[in-house]
Parts: sequence; structure tokens; C-alpha cells
Amino acid sequence: MSANLSLSQRYLKKIGFNREFAPTLENLQALLTLHVQNIPFGNLAPFLTAEVSLNSEEIAHKLLDQGREGYCLEQNTLTRIVLKELGFETFNLLGRVYYQNMKIETAPARTHLVTIVKIDQALYLFDPGFGGMTPAGVLSLNAVNNVQQTALEDFRLIEVNNTDIPISALTGMKFMLQAYVKETWINVYAFNPEQEVAESDLTVANWYVSTSPKSLFTQNLMLSIIKNNERISLNNNILRTHSKLGSTKKELTTLADYQTTLETVFNVNIEGIDLLKLLQKLNRE
Repeated sequence: MSANLSLSQRYLKKIGFNREFAPTLENLQALLTLHVQNIPFGNLAPFLTAEVSLNSEEIAHKLLDQGREGYCLEQNTLTRIVLKELGFETFNLLGRVYYQNMKIETAPARTHLVTIVKIDQALYLFDPGFGGMTPAGVLSLNAVNNVQQTALEDFRLIEVNNTDIPISALTGMKFMLQAYVKETWINVYAFNPEQEVAESDLTVANWYVSTSPKSLFTQNLMLSIIKNNERISLNNNILRTHSKLGSTKKELTTLADYQTTLETVFNVNIEGIDLLKLLQKLNRE
């Protein structure tokens, strides 16, 4: 087991970072690239009504030792702690999600957790936890309005008053993350780098996301991983693969489909996961 290793050592081992480490921007980018390839985004726990803990050791055991998936509150709680251990100056923010919400008129709850890293007085967004549209690269907060390329989509940060969203639906937000998809800039989520979170904020957000019947995470199965410059996502029974060369999709129907997909596509250890319950819930939706 990894009892004698620090959290950061366990993390580096899990994602396959095998060289000497220094807290540089180049290494920060390498960490994110390896993270999204080796620690899948997913919500099996809330979808199957299992408790989701934000205790750092329980998150580490789940994501690093057990080979399980996790969503933003788990992933970015872990990365903040790990990056701090590795010598970076880091903090977490809670943002509001606007992705795939075309008719938004009121501010959504602050439920998306991101990690901000400060290097040489400059701030960077490090976010492995947004699932199907998580940035595949570290993004600079000092490059607002500039297109920032990643291995997959292009992204940009713009000031929220330059979006098409009513200001009443952007309460307290400063920057909007946008992705360039199908020749269109789409809104992903907004955040304010001056709003560090308290532990109580995380507790409330996690409780809502993992237990509310109105939460996407309790009502829909979602997993995502990036492999070989392909973004692979599962939304309920549809498996999609996207790259710069195009997209494909496949429908999952059987228990064997889900078992194979979880294990071989998303690298999820399915020991202890009730796949029959999962399939029954999906068939009821």
C-alpha cells in the first residue's frame, strides 16, 4: 500500500510523473496532461446514492489507491492539496456553470470547484474536473480575451459583461471560460479569482451536488477521460469520442457493455460498484 508515501508522492505515482519535480509552469502543464489521462472524471457514487466525502485522505484513497472516478469537488480538493505539497501557491474557487444552458436568466448555484495556481505573480487555471469539456491545458488568467490552445479545443477567458448572459445571472462572477466548439464560442463556467472558498462553502456545494434530486449528478451518469488526444465521454447510455479529426458515438445497452466500458475505456476499478443497480436506474430514466 502507499501508507509511507506523502499525498503528492502517491499522486505523482498514480499519474505516471516519473522524473524529478520542480514547481514550474512547464511541470504544472505536464501534471494536468497526465491527470486527465489517468484519473477519470465521473459520478458513479452520487448516481448510485453513495456518500461522497471531501476528506482529503478519503479522496486520495478513492482516486489514487482504489482506481475510482471523481467529480470536480473531489478532483480539485485533491489537486489543491497536492500542488501545495509540490511547492505551488494554490487555492480553490467555486464557479457557476453555464455549459449547455441556453436560456439562463438567474444565477446558478456556485457548485463547480476549480484550482487556481500562482506562479511568479501570475494566476493560472488548473481544472481536471469539469468532465466532458474540462480544459486539456493550463490556462492563464493574465491572457484574458486571448485564445489559448490546448491539445483539443481552443479556450479563452473573457470578462462576464462581454457574454450574452444577463448580468443578473452572473452574480459575483468576473471571468467566463469559453470553449471553441463547432466554430462557435460557447460558455462553460464563470468564476471570480477574488472569491476563495471556505470549507463550509464546499460542504454545502458537495451536499447539493451529491444528494439533491435536482442535481445532474444524481440523475445522470457521467464519465470522461482524455486518451491519445481524444476526449471520451459517457452520458447515461451514449459513449462519445471526440478529437480534432471528428466525433463518434456508441450506445451502451447491456451490463457487459458498461462493465467493459468502465474498466477499459475509463480505467475505473468496478469492485464494489453495483452495476445491476446502475443499469436498472438508467433503464428507468
